[in-house]
Amino acid sequence: MQTIIKAILLLFIHLGFFWSNIFGQNKLTLQDCYHLAESNTAISQNPALLENLTDLRLQNINASRLPSVQWNAKATWQNEVFGLPFQIPGAEVNIPHYNILTNLEASYLLYDGGLADARKTLEQAKLAVDRQSVAVELNKLKDQVNQYYFGALLLQEQGKILEVTQKDLEARAQQLEAGVRHGVVLESELKKVQVQQLSIRSNIAAVESDHRSMLAVLGSLTGQELDENVALELPSSQSAVHSLQLQRPEIALFDLQKQQVLASSDLISANWKPKASVFATTGVGYPDPLNVFDDRISPYFIGGVQFSWKILDWKQADRERQQLTVQSQLIDNQKRSFEQTIENLDGKFREDISKIENQIASDEEIAKLQGEILQQLSSQLEHGVITATDYLLQSNAELQARLSAQSRKVQLAQVEAAWRTLKGD
Repeated sequence: MQTIIKAILLLFIHLGFFWSNIFGQNKLTLQDCYHLAESNTAISQNPALLENLTDLRLQNINASRLPSVQWNAKATWQNEVFGLPFQIPGAEVNIPHYNILTNLEASYLLYDGGLADARKTLEQAKLAVDRQSVAVELNKLKDQVNQYYFGALLLQEQGKILEVTQKDLEARAQQLEAGVRHGVVLESELKKVQVQQLSIRSNIAAVESDHRSMLAVLGSLTGQELDENVALELPSSQSAVHSLQLQRPEIALFDLQKQQVLASSDLISANWKPKASVFATTGVGYPDPLNVFDDRISPYFIGGVQFSWKILDWKQADRERQQLTVQSQLIDNQKRSFEQTIENLDGKFREDISKIENQIASDEEIAKLQGEILQQLSSQLEHGVITATDYLLQSNAELQARLSAQSRKVQLAQVEAAWRTLKGD
């Protein structure tokens, strides 16, 4: 059922992405990339295959409880036959040197000590472990998606800021061109702005190239054709991230592995219990296989009940249970070590997030003040109070402040996403 729901969800994501491209609203979120990357990888098909494989194994286990019928045929020759050391009056014993035998053997297991049920339980436990192992592998994709999503997002935001700066410089260049035409501004001042325009254009081209490279890798991960116009959304910062609970798929995998060990213990117990079955054999033999003195082609029938119980196994079952206990302890140790490793990183993530939040507040205030200063210098440049050099210095300062502030926001979102991925949120 979960597989069907997940398939429907992925279908809606693909359709939504398709229609957004058609209508020009080409947007992509981090969650979309997670789901698309999972559906794009080959191992996403494994759960259905594992269920099919388990179903086949369960059918074989059920079939093992059904009556079995076997046909046998045998022909032999021997150089010596059974003979009596004395002669029976009036009877002649003539045992041939060869015999031919064909029969049908049928058997039915009446009681298997719960062996079939234990095997089915073990198969179900193994299926749960295998499916959770796939979930663990799929979760590893998030780290790759995070890397290229936020790399592309940062370049996208930098490109936007550079475009704004470029437009501002174009406006300043137009003002200076007018001043040059009227003889109130030196042409060298105009050229300084034009040089800065070329530098910004070069930066924009480099950012766009890097952006396309990041999108190419992200598109490969998600199985989508991502052009440079796709809009990557910045995940909103949430205070709930500070109280994340550990929900990594590996934790569930460890628990399921312990359940598989317990299922193996039930199988050991079932092997120890007695078994009972009925059997029947019917066929034709020459000479009569049941009467050594009958040298004719004779039909025969044998039927009965069979009982078996392994009373003494020299403590093999006990040692097997001890092995399972050790395996269970190893799994517990792996789980505790894994949890400790994750928890050890909690303090670092909390501190990093707090530091970046403080830096964002400072950067935004600096960017605001730098913008106000630039606006004042813009008016002074227009009236010839300051030189283009003064304006460009402030323009660079304002640009760096805005780049820094926006980079911090992307960095914060990336750290939070990395923490969520680490905790399995």
